[in-house]
Amino acid sequence: MFKNPFRRKKYEPLPYNEVFDYSMTRNDEPKCKYTVMHNAVRVHDLKFEPVHEEVIYVENKYDEAANRCICDNIDLIRRCFAKRNFMFIYLPLIGKDLMDKSIWRYHYPDRETGEKGELPALKSDYLLDFMKRPENRTKIKPCFVRYNYSFNETEFYGGKAETSWTDFFDTFEFDISEAKDVKDYFECLSEHIAGKLFWWSGLCSWGKREYEDADDAFDNETMKLLEDVRYKIALLRRKGISDVILSELVKPDIELSRIIISKDYRITLPEYNNTEITMTPLVKAVFLLFLKHPEGIRFKSLPDHRKELSVIYDSIRGCAGSSKRIMGIRKYSDNILNVTDPLNNSINEKCTRIKEAFLLKIHESQACNYFITGERGKSKKIALPQNLIVWED
Repeated sequence: MFKNPFRRKKYEPLPYNEVFDYSMTRNDEPKCKYTVMHNAVRVHDLKFEPVHEEVIYVENKYDEAANRCICDNIDLIRRCFAKRNFMFIYLPLIGKDLMDKSIWRYHYPDRETGEKGELPALKSDYLLDFMKRPENRTKIKPCFVRYNYSFNETEFYGGKAETSWTDFFDTFEFDISEAKDVKDYFECLSEHIAGKLFWWSGLCSWGKREYEDADDAFDNETMKLLEDVRYKIALLRRKGISDVILSELVKPDIELSRIIISKDYRITLPEYNNTEITMTPLVKAVFLLFLKHPEGIRFKSLPDHRKELSVIYDSIRGCAGSSKRIMGIRKYSDNILNVTDPLNNSINEKCTRIKEAFLLKIHESQACNYFITGERGKSKKIALPQNLIVWED
């Protein structure tokens, strides 16, 4: 087949596992062998930013049987949802959960856990205090709740327009009396609840976004963290309903740590409990390339840095091979060519892996100083001050 040599190569976005199945309708929803009633609740003026990785137990009135079953099997339920990359949140225990040492150190990496005192809990009807239609509150039975989406809604009251953010949560009502085999029951429920969401299909129509090049796609594509990484980060960051508690804590100023690059290219943050940041060789090579260029690098100029990147990559691996001269012309391996091609998604994929490496260790409020950032059409760079970058001889 004839290929036009003058045709501009089209940028292919990074693959991403979407939360939604836009073609799905209610009739297409997979069935569960246990009784599960799938509906939705609309809320507004939330005191936290909802996230897709949480499943929350909600009830309007205290249900003795449901609460006893959850308390007796809390670890099992959490494991069932964790296998699907979801956090199960039981609000009466949320304060206790947030006192976990790993969560505290993630938010405050420059200090020891110390004595935090006891953090407050929330009642299981907390979310219902924000219902858009509170008159329907009595209809809410014990259920698992999962965030779906938000939109800016305008309503008219007395001839005046009022605009506010409205959040939709899927509700999955269940019958705890069916939990004869508790393990099988929660395995089935968690698999059902963690499936693809379809609620958008009747409300929105979304087209596929096209990008001109890697620079145009940078902001959106570096948000596309791997699914299992998103879950691991969510476990530590607690950006969802846990923020109701965390936002009330006094936030101390956290100093940036130095970053040390050892002779064998280990990356550590000494002031953050000597935390080591791990990356695969090519991802690390891209990170070190940008670290060596505090002025930043424009993606359209990446081909100019091909040789330098190749040298860094070979040094990390301890062997040559990413480039060689053939008849006086330097030839590069495909992975070096791809990551320095402004029309290839490889550079955005590597920037995303760098971002993940830091977000798995420290909160984004600190991590953003260590991974690659930048505006469209401008140089991408690492914001960390030069005096905090140490290259060991």
